[in-house]
Amino acid sequence: MQTRCERKGQVEIGIIEHEGREFAAFGATVVGRSVTGYTRLVDGEVQLSTWCGQTMLATRSEVVERFWSGSLALMFRLPRGRFICGYALADHGMLFRGELFTGDETDARSMARNLSNSFAELDAEDDERLLDIEYRCPECGHEWTEQWSCACD
Repeated sequence: MQTRCERKGQVEIGIIEHEGREFAAFGATVVGRSVTGYTRLVDGEVQLSTWCGQTMLATRSEVVERFWSGSLALMFRLPRGRFICGYALADHGMLFRGELFTGDETDARSMARNLSNSFAELDAEDDERLLDIEYRCPECGHEWTEQWSCACD
């Protein structure tokens, strides 16, 4: 399996080649006010990186809220009262979706929470395609759960 990235303007395409077939998907993007990237934890600060691991944004970050699922409402401070506010699935190696926001810190935190709620609802819709299977060993009584995803539409 080989991976590579290609850039088309402000859009990154992540490509995986596996068993002679290529699979491609959007990686990190900046389109209008929307920002998509991947979280990376460096010295206790969350940074944004591209799918291929290049630094995209290394500025002061703030975890506005941590959710029970491990996801985060995040805020990155930029100069002149601007922020990147959004939602990440975790603080390292996971998808971040957000928007450029201009205003004060209080409003930016609120924006991060609102975006997080919106994206969490979208993710919950995706979770509806998951199948939880519970098992129990008849000999020792050990129990475990597996989760399978459905690729059907």
